[in-house]
Amino acid sequence: MTEIISNLDVADLSLTELDADSLIGEHNPPLLTPHINEAVGSTLNQHKLQTSDFDVNWEDRLTDALLDDLTNNGWIIIDDVFNKKALLALQAESGFIDYRDAALTAGIHVSDIRGDKIRWITQNFFAGFYYLQSINALATVFNRSLFAGVRHSEAHYAWYPVGFGYQWHSDNPAGRNERVISAVFYLNDEWATEDGGALEVIDNNGNHHNVMPVANRLIVFDSNLQHQVQIAHRQRYSIATWMRRDGLVPFVEDT
Repeated sequence: MTEIISNLDVADLSLTELDADSLIGEHNPPLLTPHINEAVGSTLNQHKLQTSDFDVNWEDRLTDALLDDLTNNGWIIIDDVFNKKALLALQAESGFIDYRDAALTAGIHVSDIRGDKIRWITQNFFAGFYYLQSINALATVFNRSLFAGVRHSEAHYAWYPVGFGYQWHSDNPAGRNERVISAVFYLNDEWATEDGGALEVIDNNGNHHNVMPVANRLIVFDSNLQHQVQIAHRQRYSIATWMRRDGLVPFVEDT
């Protein structure tokens, strides 16, 4: 895995700022705790959303110990990733999405395997697209530190209704290896153990770990690791993310 990163720079959005009114709209995001709607309005109406709001000093966050853990165990957790405004923007945006049925690799939705609904992130999602730019910066660090060979990233918002999860799987289907590093960013405030919905990961040594979907947490793991989403007992929101070694293909979303 010695490829040099070649095309991680994302196309310019043209609009580098977003008026909060166009993001907030007249809806009430279903994922947010009661106090959060007022916080979203007061924060984003006073400050325009910019790509710089999603800047993270990944060099500082990825300590040698964390990089060693990722190499040896296959997974790491990074908490408190973004500042408050960026987190609120992602939470708000995830609450307004027209989610669609997820599908397995063959293109057939199988509800007893996975119960999430998704929406791929494109330039149409301002906060999500800024998130992807930050993930590409993270991939650059992985390329430099671990020779990961990542060339671009992709992500989708995911919503798990109550009573649904995603059974055991890896992010690379049999016979394929385009996905190098997977990541999941969590959006729910005040998530409790009794809410379920943990991401259960089997590490490189065969040990099981349950990671709770706590807001502003990013779990990063080898895309070949087996993992599952346990049944959620409240609505669960996240961003599923993949850093890939294949060339960037123009994205066309199903309608």
